[in-house]
Amino acid sequence: MTLRKKIAVSTIAASVALTAFAGIPLSSKGLAEKLGVNGVVYASSSLADSALVADIKKLHAALISTNGLAAVEAFQLELDALDIHVKGDIVKPIVNKFNPTDSEETKLENLFHDAVKLSYNPSVAGLEELRTKYGTLLQSFATRAEVNDLTVDDIAQYFLDIQKELIKQVDSKDLAGLISLLKDSNALNKLLQDVLAALPGDYAVEKIFRHYGVTTEDVLEVLSQAKLAVKDDTKFLAAAGALYTAYKSLNTTPPTTNPGGGGGDIVTPATPLPESTDKLLNDLKAALDKATDAEKAAIVTKFVADAKAEIAKLAAISAASSVTTVNGQAVLQLDEKSVLSAVAGINTVASKVKELAPASALAKTALQINLGEVAQKDVVLNLSDAVVKAAAAGNVSGATFTIGKFEVTVPVGGSFSSAIGLTIKKSDVSADVVGTLKSVSEVYDFNLTVGGTAKTSFDQPIVISIPLGDTTGLDKELLSVAKIVDGKLVFHGGRVSGNSIIESRDSFSSYVVVENKVSFKDIASVEAWAGREISVVAAKGAIEGKSEGQFAPKDKVTRAEFAKMLIRALDLENGSATEGFADVDSAAWYAPYVAAAAQLKIINGRSDTKFDPNATITRAEMATMIARALKVSQGASNVADVNAALKDFADAGKINASLKDGVAFAATHKIVVGNAGKFLPNNNATRAEAAVIIYRALNFDN
Repeated sequence: MTLRKKIAVSTIAASVALTAFAGIPLSSKGLAEKLGVNGVVYASSSLADSALVADIKKLHAALISTNGLAAVEAFQLELDALDIHVKGDIVKPIVNKFNPTDSEETKLENLFHDAVKLSYNPSVAGLEELRTKYGTLLQSFATRAEVNDLTVDDIAQYFLDIQKELIKQVDSKDLAGLISLLKDSNALNKLLQDVLAALPGDYAVEKIFRHYGVTTEDVLEVLSQAKLAVKDDTKFLAAAGALYTAYKSLNTTPPTTNPGGGGGDIVTPATPLPESTDKLLNDLKAALDKATDAEKAAIVTKFVADAKAEIAKLAAISAASSVTTVNGQAVLQLDEKSVLSAVAGINTVASKVKELAPASALAKTALQINLGEVAQKDVVLNLSDAVVKAAAAGNVSGATFTIGKFEVTVPVGGSFSSAIGLTIKKSDVSADVVGTLKSVSEVYDFNLTVGGTAKTSFDQPIVISIPLGDTTGLDKELLSVAKIVDGKLVFHGGRVSGNSIIESRDSFSSYVVVENKVSFKDIASVEAWAGREISVVAAKGAIEGKSEGQFAPKDKVTRAEFAKMLIRALDLENGSATEGFADVDSAAWYAPYVAAAAQLKIINGRSDTKFDPNATITRAEMATMIARALKVSQGASNVADVNAALKDFADAGKINASLKDGVAFAATHKIVVGNAGKFLPNNNATRAEAAVIIYRALNFDN
């Protein structure tokens, strides 16, 4: 079923997935034990007795060497993120044929979905996990089909035969041909039918499918629904292409091997690795080869530390010599071969860490490309198509370009998946633009192309760090990045760090940094405890007055208002975000902020379809939104002991269970504080209180 879908993508992936689908114990002993898997360094164990596991390892190595691992993992994550009801609907054409009980139905849906994920990123550990979770359930269905003692070997043999047949039918295709086939439902249908019809003999697996009436049409329906549910067809095609390319690399010229340590041979990447990376992997293999089991864990621990240092070194690229002057512009054109080698090294080292010590898997890193001081006002930054694709397919999150004291970080992947060109133009500030406001930067104008096409908005933020000029006599807390729109300033805030201000942008225009003093005539009653906070948050553009000079500090805050305050203040805007609430008009002023907050799971609706934008927000709800936002924006951690954090509040029992984590976080970090021993979780917050809370969030230091 879902697993046959993989046949049209990669035959090795198909055999892995269908073996996982079988999920039947090999014996009373676990699969890991039989295959010699042993703890964190399982990849160094001898697995020669299993052709299936050998195929898993070969495919995984090939995905790394062809820079395809990130693409299959990205599609795996898309599948995993689907709503549970959507997952059930996808596999229903197959699940219904098994006539399961209610409890069995849920387990079957989970199994089929987990098997799809595994097939896109096969691993021995994943196979064992699937077998352990679902083995008993699947054997019960096999028994009903009068297939007793079904083993993984039975399943593997069937699908390895499918693999051999599929080789004959698709081996002549190149990647473009495969992608074309995947887009053609009729051609895909025929391929599946031809492969299955060509199989000789009678297999136990086929007997099970026949018993439950699973047809090719059912398979195709599941395939179609899975692709539609993910919605981003580019990720499916990227994953399919990555698997196919990896498979082709295993079936062309015999691969040379590169001793990577702890996991047999690694297929040598098409792009040569840096010498330092080769040495690191060779040293690791030599150490593991002569180590006892007791010594291996320490070796892996040291390797993780060495890997971090190696990646940091590879990511640092000195690019001053790659800058030339063309028509008065400074143009960066990197040595593609050198950068590709560095990216290959980063990807290979990170993958090896993930293989040997999954719990220590390394976060993606950004390339640090330093141009040095550049005299020209206009600078053109380029990342080639090959570099972008290699980076996006591996453990590279993007590239940070440093030009003197200015920095800009551009992501890779998603809408940044082909050649990137970024032009930065600096000009002097005009009084016509800033009026009486004091500016502390030049005007920066940005133009972006991806794949040669101009982009003015994007689904992932580009982070800019603008150096500040002379701030003598200015209030640095009131500095804000202002977007110039039709000659007027729109304030977007930004976080001052040292002598720079950092701002994330989801669209591009012209920007300048100014001191933005905002005053209100009606805040005398709250001046003592909220006056400063209101001024700063207003300067950042995160909160506005109700009318000219009027803040209305004691008015209650609505859910829509707080969504805007939080998203603007913490720099989380995303013009590409969407939401599905029936009571949020897409043209409403608050719609983009609600969408951004909902996409980041900072805010939930009252129900799946109702947001209730005009309802007042409670203190507990505000605390929870703040906590979630800071976890997203700054990687803040949950409070270890929620009950301990809340024990001093006499009304802790009145806090909704779903909001306790957020209240504990906000209270622990003194972002939302109690009053006279009470938190007052269900009280509605005023605009003055909201400004104070937002101010504290702005100054949160993780």
